Amino acid sequence: MKAHKRSPVKTIRSWKQARAVFEKWRKACAGVKVELKRPRVIDAVPIDFIRGEPVEGTAAQGTRTFRGRLIFYTNADVTIRRPSGAILFIDNYEIAAISDGKTHFEPLSRR
Repeated sequence: MKAHKRSPVKTIRSWKQARAVFEKWRKACAGVKVELKRPRVIDAVPIDFIRGEPVEGTAAQGTRTFRGRLIFYTNADVTIRRPSGAILFIDNYEIAAISDGKTHFEPLSRR
């Protein structure tokens, strides 16, 4: 009995090559995992409207990775729909990696 070989994850480095992959993910409504360069508050945080600050005990913690579905992309940003229904516009320079498990997009850093 032969063991099943796990196919290697294909890594893409340029935005030009990523366009075809993004279009495939968008049409298939594929779930993707997004990794950001810096932590960012993504989910809703309760606000005290009198002071205009987050309610005590619910500190706004940033997250670097989250899951969602790619719904649109341009040269400047990527639009992701979260499972909660929230829509996020993420600038390209904020993205460290996007993956669907089979294909991994990790842009080259611009210096």
